[in-house]
Order: sequence, then C-alpha cells, then structure tokens
Amino acid sequence: MGGMLVGMILSLIAGAIGAVLGGFASVLEAISGTVNDHYVATLPTITDHSHSITTLRQQFDQVLLQGVAIVFTSNNTYTPTVGIHSIDVIIIGAGGGGSSGSFDAFSTGARSGGGGGGGGETHTTIPASLLPKNADGSFKAVQIVTGAGGAGAVSDRGVGSGGGDSKFGPEVGSSGGAWLLAGGGNGGSWGTPGPVAIGGVGMIPGGNGGVGGYSSTPPTAPTASVSAYDLHGGGGGGGAGGAANGIGTAGAAGGISPGGATGNPGAAGSSPASIVATGGGGGGGGISGTVAGGPGAFPAGGGGGSACGTGGATSGGAGSNGIIFVIERSS
Repeated sequence: MGGMLVGMILSLIAGAIGAVLGGFASVLEAISGTVNDHYVATLPTITDHSHSITTLRQQFDQVLLQGVAIVFTSNNTYTPTVGIHSIDVIIIGAGGGGSSGSFDAFSTGARSGGGGGGGGETHTTIPASLLPKNADGSFKAVQIVTGAGGAGAVSDRGVGSGGGDSKFGPEVGSSGGAWLLAGGGNGGSWGTPGPVAIGGVGMIPGGNGGVGGYSSTPPTAPTASVSAYDLHGGGGGGGAGGAANGIGTAGAAGGISPGGATGNPGAAGSSPASIVATGGGGGGGGISGTVAGGPGAFPAGGGGGSACGTGGATSGGAGSNGIIFVIERSS
C-alpha cells in the first residue's frame, strides 16, 4: 500500500513537471526553447525599420554650426534651389523602443528589459552636377523619408519596436532605392540573456541598447553614437532595466548629448542644442522593481528598458523619430 501511494505521488509530480516543461526534455531545454521561440517570434517587431512619419510636417530653416539647413521631420520632397553648386546632407534614423522584460516563476524569475538601439547617422556632400534635372535645366524633386521612433513595450513579456530608416532620394517618380540611408535602431528584448538591440546602420552607427539582467547576471550598459573626428553622431542606445541582480543602467550619449539616468522611472535622454545636427541620448532604464524605462531623446535616441521584479514588468521607453538636414551651398 505504501509503495503504491509513493508511486502515485511520484507520477503526479512527474505529470506536473511535464506540464510545466511543455514537452521539453529538461528544465534547461524548456528555458532555452521558450526564449529562442520568443526571440524568433518577435524578430519581425524588433527589426522592423519600415515605419516613417507620413503626416506631412512643413519643412523649416534652422541655423546650424555648418550653416542654414532645410530641416525635414516627416516624409516630404526636396527641390534644390537653382544656382547651387552642392548640398550637404545629414540623415539620422529613428531609435528603437525599449523592452518591458519578463517574470517567469518556473524558470529564471525576473528578466529585465533591454534598451532600444539608437538611430544611425549618415552625412555627405553631393555636387549639384549629380542631382537629376528636368529638360529645362531645373532640378527634379527628391524623395524624403523620415523614420518614426519605435514604440516601447507596454506590458510584461513585451519587446520594443524597431525604429524606422531615414532616406534621401531617389527623385520623385523613380522606383529605385534610396541614394542615402541612415538606419533605425532595433527594438529592445529580454532573455537569458536577451539579444543586443543593435543601433541603426550609418557612417556613424547608432548606439546599441543595454541588455537586461537575469538570474545572477546584472544588466549591461548601452553604447554611445559619437564621432572622434568631428561633430556628428546618431542616437544613443537606451539603458537596460534593473532586476534582482542589479539596478538599471543609464542611457548612452548621442553625439554630445548625454543619455538619461536610471531612475523611477528612467529619465529621458537629452536632445542636442538647436545649432547641433546630431542624435540625442538614449533613455535611462528603470532602476528596480517594476519601474518603467525612459524615452529616447529627439532625434534618434533609443528607449530605456523596464525593470522587472516578482510582480512582472511595466513598460519600455519609446524610441525617438529621425530627422534630415539639407544645407545648400551656392559659393
């Protein structure tokens, strides 16, 4: 009788463990499989760089250190002025949103949210002779696409959305690819460990987002997007949220603009002065508990990740929109 009772108890325990493992052979395989499946399933969200600002915003002039620029903060067109001999173009992609993180009592407990990647930066000079013209010698209009910032995760187990690419060219009516591009940053995620949210592509890549903590591994810091040679830069990566193993991390710098501090919630990144054509700092990660991440600064800052505790996680910070500057040179 006693042997039968023990056998029944062991059978019930085995059944319960099997239900928790969901068909995996071991706890480690269950953890790895769940995280890998989650990562694969969310790839279309965290790497989606197709979002742009379709609501037309009027272009405007702005005085920069490099000269007077025509500034675009939405999709638009640009027609070069007759008589110019070249244009300087500065293109900055959008930042990715931060992750919420995830709490799972049956595996590794709290896994805090990773920060979003910052938007990349591309800059160059285009001679007027390379700009397309009409038969009468006037310049053709050029397509402008401005990347939209990625949304932050809104609840436990959420990931951030990727920031949109910013593009310059081709001429209106052409179906060809963009002449110049500055990529949007990837959205933040979570895991054991979670993947790094890579910053957007460009001559100066956007900063990578910080990676969230788990188990005995603390969160890691994001990276900056700066040039060692001149005043250029994309968006800084968003900080990671805190977990039981360590507090959140601050956002990283974009150009010369610092990222937001970790806090309750994570602080927003800092935007550059109006005369500076660089990206902004990444948002700070939530410091501890279930504190939300901060938003990335305009332009291009990545959003901070949420802290995660036994009550789950809250929300990641939003990534910031991209921007395009065009400076016409006539002498």
